[in-house]
Amino acid sequence: MIDLSTIQKPQRYIGNEWNVVKKPRQGKIPICLSYPDLYEIGMSNLGLRIIYGLLNEFEDVVCERVFLPGEDLAVNLSNNNLKLFSLETKTTLDNFEAIGFNLSCEINFLNFLKILHLGAIPIKANERKETIVFAGGIANPEPLAEFVDFFYLGEFEEGIAEFVDILRKHKDKKTRLEALSQIDGFYVPSFYSVSICANKYQFNKLYKYAQFPLKRVYVKDLDKSYYPVNWLTPHTQIIHDRAPVEIARGCPNACVFCQARAIYHPYREKKISTICDIAKNIYKNSGYENISLLSLSASDYSNIEELLDALIAQFKNKCVGLSLPSLRIDGALGELYRKLLFLRKTSLTVALETASDSLRSKLGKKIDMNRLFEAAKIIKSLNLRTIKLYLMIGFPEETDEDLLLIGAFLERLRRETGLSLNVSINIFVPKPFSLWENAWMPEEEILEKKIKLVLSCIPKRHNINLSISQAKMSILEAILSRADRNFSSVILEVFNTSPSYETNNNWSTWQDAMHKNGIDYKTYLQSENKNFPWSFIGNSEIPTCKNCKES
Repeated sequence: MIDLSTIQKPQRYIGNEWNVVKKPRQGKIPICLSYPDLYEIGMSNLGLRIIYGLLNEFEDVVCERVFLPGEDLAVNLSNNNLKLFSLETKTTLDNFEAIGFNLSCEINFLNFLKILHLGAIPIKANERKETIVFAGGIANPEPLAEFVDFFYLGEFEEGIAEFVDILRKHKDKKTRLEALSQIDGFYVPSFYSVSICANKYQFNKLYKYAQFPLKRVYVKDLDKSYYPVNWLTPHTQIIHDRAPVEIARGCPNACVFCQARAIYHPYREKKISTICDIAKNIYKNSGYENISLLSLSASDYSNIEELLDALIAQFKNKCVGLSLPSLRIDGALGELYRKLLFLRKTSLTVALETASDSLRSKLGKKIDMNRLFEAAKIIKSLNLRTIKLYLMIGFPEETDEDLLLIGAFLERLRRETGLSLNVSINIFVPKPFSLWENAWMPEEEILEKKIKLVLSCIPKRHNINLSISQAKMSILEAILSRADRNFSSVILEVFNTSPSYETNNNWSTWQDAMHKNGIDYKTYLQSENKNFPWSFIGNSEIPTCKNCKES
């Protein structure tokens, strides 16, 4: 075993956090969960925390965690012929019956393979005789079809009891996958074939018991669904070092570029009493004094003012910080923000997307710029110092004039309010299941020109802090999110060529791998009609090949 005292940030691997779950393994089904990134990032993922806590609610299940190790530990493991281990009991990954991954971030696909490799788990699904590798949180599972035994399509809380029951009843991998494939939400890629006929993807099941088409599953009642209140509290700082309390899931708005709205549809809210109970218990059980009310659009919660009144009364004299990290402008005005000030909210975050009124209207983003300036002035009067702005470039029908408006808008906002502006500019990526899933992704040269134009018009002021996406990385994100099964060979090629920690963002390595495997990545970026690699999910009209027969 590695001496963790010789490793940087050993708190990442100790696994002895406050409220950690440690069970004897004997006679229990061992499952390991992972968010394939460093501990500080993975422990900030709410989905992993929910599934970890829920699995450990079953008496005959022991669920542990593993994250991507720092490079020093990874090298140490490899040099000493040691295997990657879980945090809770230091059990090597090859001693778990199932290993689950949250793959919501495409750039982490290589990290997923690194964890399997370091844990001595065969990377390809057909090479694993016993261990089941499953994944969730991903809109288009096809690029990873060669590596994952099953994907859960939707919110795993809804299918977790059936999953555990199958593991209880069946002991061999083949029988387990066969049983799972007959349940809504479970997608076993090896049970289906995909081909291209007449420039369209054709989907067929290989076995009669496999479902087709596949359905995305969602939690019907958030008030009755599990939420972790024995909050796992790290001994080191993590990216989101606060306790999020989910108040709603989904979004009632219809922004055409937004994938999350489609993935988490329909919109659902928790009752105020449920939210208050969760917040009270997390505060009591963890000691966290910063609570974040979490949803895709917190100010769209139908009773947001009543909720804040209830929480303010509940935490009166307890010095609890409360934040709403996703507010619309209308929800930032007047009494709502004055209530947040009472609970130490220190900044406003606005997803503006664009400074152009006409383009924003095409996006379905309902923001009145005049109300934004009113909100900013209210913030200033409340002695708050910072406003965070999220903008995007690279939209269809976007003009140079739309881009130039960004600089003028930021200068006006800075001048009229005196606030510090933290500005993040991302490149639009057409994602699966969004209303703009068939939009064209501009090539690198076009994106670079857009970036250069935006940078030329933004005033260089000490109180404007700017970050902007890289064109190459945005294109890679688009490829990974839109690719088909053929791309599995590219991902594996990149991993085998250079499994170092720098590979994820090395565009030339990806280009070489695509060329070697005969993949023209531009085909994934072009506009399509209604037929995509992911069209078999939740679509009753997907084409099937008449020449293919079920087994």
